[in-house]
Amino acid sequence: MKKATEAAGDNLELQAEWARYICIVSSGILENSLKELYIEFAKQKASARIARYISSQISPLRNPKTQRFLDIASAFSQTWQAELEVFVGDNGRSEAIDSIMNQRHLIAHGKYKNSNITMAGIKEYFSKAIEVLDFIEQQCTR
Repeated sequence: MKKATEAAGDNLELQAEWARYICIVSSGILENSLKELYIEFAKQKASARIARYISSQISPLRNPKTQRFLDIASAFSQTWQAELEVFVGDNGRSEAIDSIMNQRHLIAHGKYKNSNITMAGIKEYFSKAIEVLDFIEQQCTR
């Protein structure tokens, strides 16, 4: 994000373009990371057949908002879901994930003029979303 900010300089329109691009990439990172965390957990803890089944159920996941994060955690453990719900409810983490996905939807479907994402906004949202992924990773490694 730092390079994008430097490249755009004081050009607000260029900064907005970079913010939209980074938002799209960030949503993909969240989607893929969420899948990988749980698929890797399944590979390490379950038989190969069960791990393949879990992978087949999680792989179609697209553009997950916070509720989907909670649903997946719940499928593995009610305790994980409860812990995650408390964690995402704190410090604007849930809002950050949902904002990334909502903005991604607008941008990807040609409604980028309705997008209000900024470089500062996506940086803050992504940072909070990474906290959630780190939390899930910790759950999977206990």
